[in-house]
Amino acid sequence: MQASAGYGQRLLRRDVPLALTAGLAVINGLDFSPFFDTVSFWLYSFARGSRLYHGEVFYYLTSAAITVMTLLIGGVPAAIYERVRGLQQSSPGSLIVWLAATLLLTWPTLLRLVTLGEE
Repeated sequence: MQASAGYGQRLLRRDVPLALTAGLAVINGLDFSPFFDTVSFWLYSFARGSRLYHGEVFYYLTSAAITVMTLLIGGVPAAIYERVRGLQQSSPGSLIVWLAATLLLTWPTLLRLVTLGEE
């Protein structure tokens, strides 16, 4: 009985914020993102003439690049929080900071999705 209670607490404290953070980053990587065209333009400059410059591959490359950059940029405030607190491992508090920063980065995409759904 004690082991299942520990698993539930771990799930709520670590796994749920991580899953929500990853989900928000994936949403930000969708083609609804206001950053999609800009990132696609910059990636075109680097991918031109390579195997990566193929219709679908390039589309998914752009989406993956936005997703990864959202996770990386969203993790900076969490890393600063961990450094200031002197933590050696991520805590539930730093995961919440990471989630909040990712939500702020994804906010324009979420607003765009809502307004597109109303039309």
